[in-house]
Amino acid sequence: MHAKEKRKRNVWLKLLLTGILLSFSVLYAGGCGTLETLLKKDAPATSLGQWVGGKTDTLPANADGKTVTLYFADASGKYLVKEERTLPKTVSIARETVTQWLKGPAAKDGTSQPAVAPGTALLDIAVKDNVAIVDLSKEFLQQNSKVSPEITLYGLANTLTQFPTIKEVRVRVEGKTLNSFGGIDITHLGNKAGLVKGNVAGIKNSTDNVQNSSGNALPDSPSSINLFAYPPAST
Repeated sequence: MHAKEKRKRNVWLKLLLTGILLSFSVLYAGGCGTLETLLKKDAPATSLGQWVGGKTDTLPANADGKTVTLYFADASGKYLVKEERTLPKTVSIARETVTQWLKGPAAKDGTSQPAVAPGTALLDIAVKDNVAIVDLSKEFLQQNSKVSPEITLYGLANTLTQFPTIKEVRVRVEGKTLNSFGGIDITHLGNKAGLVKGNVAGIKNSTDNVQNSSGNALPDSPSSINLFAYPPAST
């Protein structure tokens, strides 16, 4: 009887051990599957994940100072004027360029003015697939009555699209996508050179001095006068 009970006990121990091993195997397999799902590299990213972390393009760091072109509103607020500015050393040219643009023009002679409301700050910026996504503070929504909304928008767009890796600009305010501004669709903002003073018919740069052979300034010809000066066309 003693030997029989011993064999029976061994059988039960083997069954118990087998059951425990099977349980661990199931838990391990299930756990690995869950972990693999969470860390799967090919898993689709959420829109928030794409904004905050996804793979983004980067502009070269600015180690020695780089001269960029900033586009501000002219005195009338109907056109853009260019100003060249050398950036300080920075790890992000795009970020520093927008920061400098938000500071407004350096010239205080009244020929140009900021394109955005005072206090507008850059919250974040990312460049992905040739699109710059710019997140600005709520002050951006306070439109300056002296500046056309189109000039505000394309002041930013022209400033950023000077870089070859940026073809389009999209705007966010406090993290929320802005689809229109001043009644203008801004879902696809590109470069608009026609708004720059000097590129528009009938508008001359302050340094222009067109003269005839007698030395007198030539008047504007009828074909050069812009009959639709304001507001600038949105397309």
